[in-house]
Amino acid sequence: MNVKKLSYLHDGLVFALIILYLAIFPIPITATDDAYVYFTYARNFAEGRPFAYDPRNIPSEGFTSFLYMLLIVPAELLDINPFFFSVLINMTALALSVVWIGQTIRAMRVMPEAFANLFTLFLAVLVLNDQNIPKLVYAGFESVFSLLWATGMIVSVARALDAEQTERARKRWQSVFFVMAFLAHLVRPEYLLIGGLCGAILLWRAPERAALLRRAAIFVLVMVGYYLLKLAIFGDLFPTGFYRKVRSSRLGVSMLKEWLNQYWSLLVVAGLVLILSGAVLNRRAMWLFALTGGAVSILLFYSQSAPLSNWYHRFLIMPTWAICVALAFGAVLVASYVKGRVLKGRLARQWHVYLSLILIGATIVSAPKIANGNFYQRVSEVVQEDSYIQIGNYWRSQLADPNSLTLVFNDAGIIPYVLPSRFIDRQGLTEPPIAHLFRLPDGEEKTERFLAHVLGNQPDIIVDYWFEQRKEGQRLIVTPKIDIHSPFHGQIPAAVYEAYRDFGMLYGCSIGPILILIRRDSPYGAENLYKAFCSYPSAFRFAEGLTVYSEGRAINFPPYVPEAAAR
Repeated sequence: MNVKKLSYLHDGLVFALIILYLAIFPIPITATDDAYVYFTYARNFAEGRPFAYDPRNIPSEGFTSFLYMLLIVPAELLDINPFFFSVLINMTALALSVVWIGQTIRAMRVMPEAFANLFTLFLAVLVLNDQNIPKLVYAGFESVFSLLWATGMIVSVARALDAEQTERARKRWQSVFFVMAFLAHLVRPEYLLIGGLCGAILLWRAPERAALLRRAAIFVLVMVGYYLLKLAIFGDLFPTGFYRKVRSSRLGVSMLKEWLNQYWSLLVVAGLVLILSGAVLNRRAMWLFALTGGAVSILLFYSQSAPLSNWYHRFLIMPTWAICVALAFGAVLVASYVKGRVLKGRLARQWHVYLSLILIGATIVSAPKIANGNFYQRVSEVVQEDSYIQIGNYWRSQLADPNSLTLVFNDAGIIPYVLPSRFIDRQGLTEPPIAHLFRLPDGEEKTERFLAHVLGNQPDIIVDYWFEQRKEGQRLIVTPKIDIHSPFHGQIPAAVYEAYRDFGMLYGCSIGPILILIRRDSPYGAENLYKAFCSYPSAFRFAEGLTVYSEGRAINFPPYVPEAAAR
């Protein structure tokens, strides 16, 4: 078998081993509540309510990744567990990213073909042993999926600047770059920063500058058209997450510090590799510079943000990926030195053949374990064990017509996915009127606008938590904590709870730290609501009701008295 065919075989084996490793090894599975925001949008899309989050059918851009959400829609249409489907998407994206960047290094002759194969293997080993990337595959987010499009931008820039290619091929890669930049923006909007940096490198070094400018003009027109379409659908140019997250915050700096504490030693080594590689490769190191610059741009962006849930450093996966690529490159440099110094004779000439044979053996041994491990069942069982899944399923089973119910809750995610009611997101991710309140200072205007939206939707149930709680006999006493997810920067104003009480909300029951308020004159029937929501096996109640202390005022919520008890 010649070296070229062996390289294709090697790529296929690395791809398969990445998938097999992720499927077989007991990687922690985290059914994150935030991931279900995507699944809820996808379900509504499949049911004929595109871009709506609930039966109100009001378009809102509460999802970060438009492309990722669309890819989940087939799972909803085919009635496949969307969490499992998201795992498959992330597995495939990670494997493709590893193989694609390895193929690019081989095609550009950055190193001998056999060593380019070794780079692909080293990169696979590094990402699979990273402390966060495999966990993110099983978290339901778009983070790992985003690596494919960031890699696409880096690869296309490298190929468009490859002097050994024909002019036609370089122009074709310019086109690929703009397609990748647009798709990367649909996955993570901030990746447009990486696209801008790569575009600047192309403009600086590409010999076909006129062709590049023509393609750039088309790209700008497409982007303008896309944003005009967004304006027509959502009435806004920015997603709701922009108003919630993109602001100077200690949270962003804290997130960066946590990431640096975890990766600082690897970062130092990767930096040394980049410096050495740049000196040795010169022009052929442009892809490494683009990768490094892209990672730095993401770090700077998130220093000016307020990330809401930084599971496994999901927002900083691009810098983590850049470190893995640089370390794999450094490992190959060391391997080339060892090969010249240690391996002799036939072993030195055919080492890459033996490596491929080892990969073939590992694939054959590993493949049967997928069936034995029942990959789908393992994911499904973890998802079904989630407390929100269990609570939501129970509530749904107790309600005759969930679609006619209006529920207010702190968390957009699992509950609105499992319980398809009219859902009011009190934290604004899926409610543009609330998302716009994040930029306002706390005060009467913000409180009035918040209440006008929440109570204007005539809620039947308000589910709340994030309190300091204590008991006084048969009364529950709570004090609201400062919640970074809330549109209110300080404690939730007493006026909010007073308005809830005056609207007719009564204390129904508690489930753990969660409080359930029931509307006295709900069209659904207060007794029906009480039976549905407060008959959950672990629900309990305080017979004398609930008192909320906020801003030095006490707001009392009388208990709902079931009809049987009233008689």
